[in-house]
Amino acid sequence: MAALSGIDQALWDITGKYYDAPVYRLLGGQVRNRVRVYTHWGIPSLDDAAKDRARQRLEDLMQRGGYTAFKTGLGGKWRAHEPPAIIDGFVKRAYLMREWVGPEVELAFDFHGKLSPALAIEICKEIAAMRPMFVEEPVAQENVEALKQVSDHVAFPIATGERLLSRWEFRKVIEKQAVSFIQPDCSHAGGITEVKKIANMAEVYYMHLMPHNAIGPGALAACLHVDAAVPNLLIQEPVDSSLGQGLLEEAWQVQKGFIELPTYPGLGIKVDTDDAEQNIDNPVEELGGEYYHESDGSVADW
Repeated sequence: MAALSGIDQALWDITGKYYDAPVYRLLGGQVRNRVRVYTHWGIPSLDDAAKDRARQRLEDLMQRGGYTAFKTGLGGKWRAHEPPAIIDGFVKRAYLMREWVGPEVELAFDFHGKLSPALAIEICKEIAAMRPMFVEEPVAQENVEALKQVSDHVAFPIATGERLLSRWEFRKVIEKQAVSFIQPDCSHAGGITEVKKIANMAEVYYMHLMPHNAIGPGALAACLHVDAAVPNLLIQEPVDSSLGQGLLEEAWQVQKGFIELPTYPGLGIKVDTDDAEQNIDNPVEELGGEYYHESDGSVADW
């Protein structure tokens, strides 16, 4: 599906350049002038050094992009259930985040499909008073009934979808209204064509779109064109590396928490080949190590 998604994006890019138009104009035209985005930020630990680093990063992000929404993870490895100290530590960090950003900024939490439904519901109830924007993947996405069980017991929105591929895999989630927000990835779920269809399906059920993106500026470009053309967009996920510094001639700019729509034909990006070649030559640190195993030796999700 990643290969098909890449081909789909390339064909839209070629077609847009042929007709001298951004892709979103070929999708039916824009319904907004800019796209709201969030970024990743959290407080990984309650020790003073970690809090100082988190405070500095928050200030940098606010100064650089004026973000109005942030997402963070649980932190560390989680099992089907954890002792009170682990749960309370996360809850304290969540409320400290709210204290730091105030009520004007939205906060979301990614559980990464690690938890049992019971633990997910327990933690969601613990953080409900700080009014999360959403909790992402409280449980693994394969069991839609378990996902709906969590949604039915939680007062704020639940989201999922980054690991679902094609509208057929989204169909049951949408028809059962198992979540409030869906997160298809334009580079994994079938490309621009398929994600727009998924968004249109979800619109009928009053579900909003939050496209997943954790790859790079080309993937972000594909998402932005869908974002521009569908009415049920809520917000777009980028990561700092997706803005294109050192890869694009004109990196994406986040201002007051928004990215302006692309204006160039096709996907709307121009690759800086010299910088891109230099970046490709740089070694990439590989993931792995003891962190991804439990104390009993079983495999743990990151």
